[in-house]
Amino acid sequence: MTWNAQETATCKPVHSDYTQIMSAHSANKMEAKHTSTRDGGAASELDLIITSFGYKQGPPPLANVVWDVRFLKNPYWVEELRPLTGLDKRVQDYVLEQPLAQDFLQSLIELFVKVLPKVVEHKIDRYIIALGCTGGQHRSTTLVEALAKLMHEQFPQYSITVKHRELSHSVHTCSEKEASKAP
Repeated sequence: MTWNAQETATCKPVHSDYTQIMSAHSANKMEAKHTSTRDGGAASELDLIITSFGYKQGPPPLANVVWDVRFLKNPYWVEELRPLTGLDKRVQDYVLEQPLAQDFLQSLIELFVKVLPKVVEHKIDRYIIALGCTGGQHRSTTLVEALAKLMHEQFPQYSITVKHRELSHSVHTCSEKEASKAP
């Protein structure tokens, strides 16, 4: 088998997965365009999707920006936190009590304050932010929840959807009521 044939055989499954992801992405974008309303049906200036994922579960999702948050201490190595997820307060406390987690979130907000108005100015209607950790259970999930709350406070005019790829495809929108409950 030649190198090209080997490469093609190796890449075929990846290409197939990528095509499926692209198809799902396109379908989700069309669905989002038809359903992206808030507060009485007014269209949002921008649909923000903030998603968590685990690197060991597959490649990062298609996104405008992807951050690897494995630089934070992992709750997985704390026996009583292992079976929990970043949706649980004890895990959120463990992750968010790390000064680096707070610095990271603050840096993201400072960046998005500058970037997102330009995204809207260029008539981009959808922006996807993905945060990944090893398993997609603890650190990335916690940070996505916290980032969604901060983004809702900073950008109430945007529609914000939270997704957790590795948590049984958990999806929710960030409304004012939910933002007040988030970490």
